[in-house]
Amino acid sequence: MGELRPHRDSGFSLLEMVVVVAIIATLSVGASLAIGARGGTADAPRLAATYDALRDAALLGQEMRGLRLVPGGWQVLLPAEGDAPGWRVSGAVQSVRAEARFEGTRGPILPAPPDTRPPQPDIVFLSDGEVTPFEVVFVTDDTVTACRSRGLAGLDCTTR
Repeated sequence: MGELRPHRDSGFSLLEMVVVVAIIATLSVGASLAIGARGGTADAPRLAATYDALRDAALLGQEMRGLRLVPGGWQVLLPAEGDAPGWRVSGAVQSVRAEARFEGTRGPILPAPPDTRPPQPDIVFLSDGEVTPFEVVFVTDDTVTACRSRGLAGLDCTTR
């Protein structure tokens, strides 16, 4: 009977691993571009994720958070630092790909015009879990997605 000898060339080479990683990266970029091309159908989950993150941050940090509507999207607001009253912008504008219509209890919530005044939130997340009531409708060529705030329960979204 023959002796078992270890093979020195077993396993993957560095070149093979690089090729596999490049293929996976190419496929993931293609998939993300395909998902992004769907337009408004991706806007509702992004808004729901922002909603959940702001609600959780307000509850855990015991500090209000805000969401300001701007032309073409929304922006997160935090309370001003120190004893200064007001709000400050946190992060970049989150753009929407579809037409978005926001409604509050007193009618439409219109995007804030770009100006130099201090930012004010259109939707406020309080430290006790309360959230300004609102509804948003995302309209694309083939779908309509409506989301309604439910406070601690998050956003309730339905697609028609």
